Amino acid sequence: MERLVESLKRLFANGKVTKERLAQMAEAGTITPEEKAYIMAGTEKGA
Repeated sequence: MERLVESLKRLFANGKVTKERLAQMAEAGTITPEEKAYIMAGTEKGA
């Protein structure tokens, strides 16, 4: 799972994954709320 989280963090930082998509993934159980927070600790491009 760590590889997925690191990939999502990179994609989020580059503006390829949105906050809304991360919320959907957390609700679906694909990532944990803690992993979501870790991913979003990076800066969203253009935000």
